[in-house]
Amino acid sequence: MQEIVDRTIAPAINPIDRFHLPKVETVSFSNGNILHKFALGTQPVVRVEWIFNTGSRVEDKIGTSFFTSKMLAEGTPGYTSTAVQEFLAQYGAFLEIHPGNERINITLFCLEKYLTELVPFIKSLLTESIFPEEQLVKMKQIQSQGIQVNQEKTAYLAGVAFRELLYNNNHTYGKHLSIETIAALEHSDLTSFFKNELDNKQCNIILTGGFSKETVVLIEKLFGTDAVKQTNAKQKLPALLKPAREVVIEKEGSVQTSIRYGRILFNHTHEDYFDAYILNEILGGYFGSRLMQNIREEKGYTYGINSSIVSLQEGGYFVIGTDVKREFTKNTIVEIEKELQILIDTLVSENELDTVKNYMLGSFVGDIQTPFSIADKYKTIYYHGLGYDYYDRFFARIQSITAADIQKVAKKYFVPSEMSYVIAGGF
Repeated sequence: MQEIVDRTIAPAINPIDRFHLPKVETVSFSNGNILHKFALGTQPVVRVEWIFNTGSRVEDKIGTSFFTSKMLAEGTPGYTSTAVQEFLAQYGAFLEIHPGNERINITLFCLEKYLTELVPFIKSLLTESIFPEEQLVKMKQIQSQGIQVNQEKTAYLAGVAFRELLYNNNHTYGKHLSIETIAALEHSDLTSFFKNELDNKQCNIILTGGFSKETVVLIEKLFGTDAVKQTNAKQKLPALLKPAREVVIEKEGSVQTSIRYGRILFNHTHEDYFDAYILNEILGGYFGSRLMQNIREEKGYTYGINSSIVSLQEGGYFVIGTDVKREFTKNTIVEIEKELQILIDTLVSENELDTVKNYMLGSFVGDIQTPFSIADKYKTIYYHGLGYDYYDRFFARIQSITAADIQKVAKKYFVPSEMSYVIAGGF
């Protein structure tokens, strides 16, 4: 007879006591390009990424890297913009292009059997793109219109202003597109950036999914033999100045205020990163966090509030973000600082710490259930030089951290008076 389950009793929590990140196979081609292989999954679906060590950090004009990257698929001597999209569509392929501060990532999703047609096509985009003038005009219009729309949103204004507050607009991490910078871009800026930073430049290729030896041979033939050059050396980032305590952006008629609160911090490589990351989870990293319980559930000031540690190639920052009714702005800042002070003054309870540990371990394991997500974890350790035991160490630290450790890192990095904030909307 089947046992009847009592739905009023929560099931037991089964602890997660180990973690394993599958190993990558790395092949260094004779020309300097590097192939990273994750032969995972049983389906013949693959993701191929071409990652170039360049980006907005090396551009002379703001927006050059972004527009050059986004327009790689807008035309070659043999294909118009429309023809490029039709070619990809006939094979059910999907192309993503992600420009960033430090890297440009071109990602192809497709069935493996079509790689013999698609990989040569991607190479043509990476070596023959012509950036048609008419497409550039359209893209500039689209991006400018998008910015005009976003400038009416307090969340957008707060996000841009917060990065400028921490880094200033001359720092690569503080730069942002504007209608003025877009208007200043010319066709020659894109072609010059393409020639200097992408065309026949060294790259890392990450191949993930269910693929055969023939696919590796194909990639080596097209990307492992022709001579390539290293991308240009990146300039040293400027020194950071102490940011102002407060920036207020008044928006007349706005019933909502967006708050961004935080400080310059550090990235994955810092010795205190694990402890700070776990503290952040307690504070505002998940739905049951202290900020959510206080400011959403108890006070009703907002629908949602969260905190995060953003890890950049060089350094990083801590940020709390929320949108509140205008009249709740001051009270929300008060409550945020109250929660930070509690972490400094009072030890986290054993029950709360255990809950957060179990949540983090479960979420972490849940985040690596697909071949693509495993490859993404690998990119973090590869580009930060962290070593393959990084996630083992992180996993172990979640298990071993104590309430005293949390309090120690709170006192060191999360003092309210050392934070800055942006208010977009008003009081």
